[in-house]
Amino acid sequence: MKRTIAFNALPESIINAQSKLLNKCKKIFSSSGNYLYGRENKQFERNLKRYFKTKYALTLASGHDGLLLSLNSLHLTKYDEVIFPVNAYPTAFPVLLSGAKPVPADIDENGQLSIPDVISKITNKTKVIITVYLYGLTGNLDQLLKVVKEYDTILLEDCAQAFGTHYKGKPVGTFGNAGCFSFYPTKNLGTLGDGGAVITNNIDLHTYLLQAKAYGEQRRYKSAFISGHSRLPELQAGILNVFFENFTSVMRKKKQLYRAYMNVFERSNISDVMILRSDPYSDPMPHLFVIRAAKRNKLKQYLQKKCIPTLIHYPYPIHKVRAFQTSIYTKRNFPAAERFSKEILSLPFHEYLAENDIEYIVKSIKAFYA
Repeated sequence: MKRTIAFNALPESIINAQSKLLNKCKKIFSSSGNYLYGRENKQFERNLKRYFKTKYALTLASGHDGLLLSLNSLHLTKYDEVIFPVNAYPTAFPVLLSGAKPVPADIDENGQLSIPDVISKITNKTKVIITVYLYGLTGNLDQLLKVVKEYDTILLEDCAQAFGTHYKGKPVGTFGNAGCFSFYPTKNLGTLGDGGAVITNNIDLHTYLLQAKAYGEQRRYKSAFISGHSRLPELQAGILNVFFENFTSVMRKKKQLYRAYMNVFERSNISDVMILRSDPYSDPMPHLFVIRAAKRNKLKQYLQKKCIPTLIHYPYPIHKVRAFQTSIYTKRNFPAAERFSKEILSLPFHEYLAENDIEYIVKSIKAFYA
C-alpha cells in the first residue's frame, strides 16, 4: 500500500530546525526573565520592518487581534460599514466584534474580492474595505486601490495566508492603512503556537496599537482607554526569528513545487478541474494549493482511499454559518461564493513534497474523472 502523503510539513520543519530551536529556547529561559516583550519580540519586529520596508511593525497574540485592533483604532460605530469577502471565514469575526456593520461582498472565480460587487455595496456609510489574500493569492489590486481612493475609504489587508506575496514587486500588507499577519503554525511563516503582527507606515495607528495591546496603557497602570491585551510570548517570537532565517529558501522550494503542480495539471488537461490563480501582476507565495473540482465531495473521498489527504478552506461562506443566521447575512445572495465553497479542495502542499507525489496526486485526480 502506498504511504499516506503528508498534507503539511510542520513535523519535518520542527525536526530540521530542532537544534536551533532548542538553543533559542535555552537562551530565552536563561535571559533576564522577560517572557512577554523582550529582545526576541523586538528583533522580530526589526525583521518585519526590514522585510516589508515599513516604518512600524508590532507583534501581537494573533492575526485576529491584529485585524480587530486595527478596526478598533478607527472608532467605528454600528452606523459605519465594513466590506469584506464573504468566503473569508476568520475575517468576519473581527469585523463583527469591532461594532461596525459587516457588509460581505461576493468573490471572483479565484476566491478574491469581486470588485464590481464591492462597488455595488458601497454607501455613504462605508468606512473600510478589507481585502483578504486567501491562499496567498491576490486579485487586481490596481482596481481595488482605485475604488478605495474614489470612494475615500480605508483599506485594511488581511495577509494571514500571504506572507511573502508581492504585487508589482511590492509586498502585500504595504498597500493599505495596515497589513495584518498571522503566524499560526501552518502559515508561510509560523510559530509553534499562535501569533500575529501589524505593519504600517501610519504613526497614529501604531501609537494606538502600542497602547491597545496592553490595556490601553500610555504608561504602566495609566490606561487612556478600555482595551484588553494582546502579547506575543517571547518564546514564540524567538521561534519566529529562527524560522525567519530560512524563510526565503523554504519559499523558493514551495514556489518550485507550486509551478510543478501547475505544469502537471496543464499537461493532464482535466476539464473538470480548475486551478485557482493569482493576478498576472502578482508574485504569489502560496499558502495552499487549491483547485475547484466537479463532484468535489466524491473526489475528496476517492483521494482519501488513495492515501491523499485533502481539506476544504472553507466549507461555508459566512452567511451560511449558524452563528450569523440572525444577522444581515441571511438577507443577501452570494452565488459565486456558494458555488466556490462547494467546489474548492486543498491538496497536499509543502516544501517536503516530492515531485513524484505531485504526479501521483494529479494522476489520481485524472483517474477519478476518467
